[in-house]
Amino acid sequence: MAERADDRWFGDWIGYSAAATLASVLLILANPITGWPRTIASAVLVLALFPIYWFLARPSRAGVRSDSWRAWLYVGIATAVYFVAYGFNNWANIALFIVSPQFFLVLSAVPAAVAIVVINLGGVLVRWLVGDLEPGDVAGTLGLTVLVIAVSVYFSNRITAVTKESRERGLLIQRLREQQREIAELSEQQGAAAERERIAREMHDTLAQGFTSIVTLGHAVQGELDSDPATARRHIELMTDTAQENLQESRRIIAALTPGRLAESTLEQALGRVAGRFEEEAGVPVAFGVTGDPRPAPPALEVVALRVFQEALANVRKHAAAGSVDASLAYEPDALVLTVHDDGRGFDASAPRDGYGLDGMQARVREAGGTFALTTAFGEGTLLTVRLPAPIEEVP
Repeated sequence: MAERADDRWFGDWIGYSAAATLASVLLILANPITGWPRTIASAVLVLALFPIYWFLARPSRAGVRSDSWRAWLYVGIATAVYFVAYGFNNWANIALFIVSPQFFLVLSAVPAAVAIVVINLGGVLVRWLVGDLEPGDVAGTLGLTVLVIAVSVYFSNRITAVTKESRERGLLIQRLREQQREIAELSEQQGAAAERERIAREMHDTLAQGFTSIVTLGHAVQGELDSDPATARRHIELMTDTAQENLQESRRIIAALTPGRLAESTLEQALGRVAGRFEEEAGVPVAFGVTGDPRPAPPALEVVALRVFQEALANVRKHAAAGSVDASLAYEPDALVLTVHDDGRGFDASAPRDGYGLDGMQARVREAGGTFALTTAFGEGTLLTVRLPAPIEEVP
């Protein structure tokens, strides 16, 4: 990227140098005051400055004011060529409009200023040596030369300074674009990771729980086929229903749609059905109640509440050995509050955990901007409290 910006910057000055060289050659040829042979020789020398600059200064690719050996070689050659051309024809001093900016392009400020002073004062010396400068004209010529030096130094320095700033600005814009592309790539990667985590949670909170229910019921059916066929048939029906729900949930996860339980019902109805299914499958009574005035909540919050409730009951079935579960959904003015309390064995919340359930619940709640609280101890059951922000004024 930097090289292309450098090419554009040099390209602008190559165009200027070519135009200035052509104009200088035409002006010299239009004023053959020293005769055609000397005039043509002067024009050819000025014309030669362009290819010399092209092959010496431009290929250096060192940027503005590099003070490289190529730069100094060009300055020396250009100065010598100018002196000879100026000696052949006075109109060759037009070439100062070519070399002055170039000196500031290839040298730093002080060396470039010195080179301009040398080439201007050297021109006065050349005129004196060829006998073109009368004694009475020395003072005026020197004064004019000093003025030309001052103007050349000032404007050449300003032009090259602006050029340098433009080049640096172009490089900065290029770097910003590269950084924007990097940020976009990182955002895409982060989004993909977040989506994978979301799908993992969805699968854990729905499909894994459903398969666990199917396995549990399958083990129960094996022992009931002979001793209690009626109960076995009921459990097989539950297995079929659970498998159908798992199939529907897998399709909705792939399509990233609203969970099936919330598609055509309210949150409290969906939670009530989950509680009823859990009680029927696990044989553990669940007392589920709703407090406050029910109201629609943002779909994302309802999904979080449903998944947390499903995972909490799944943990009760797998780990708590509870005799009963009390659950409630409270509609507060600024939040939805879900609580699940079981009278099971409890556990040490600070101990390392191998499963994904609690961490997945915490991640869901945290992403939704809510709070997750867990109170438990050995022999004292477990109380789970989740608060999700759902102010009334934000409800559609």
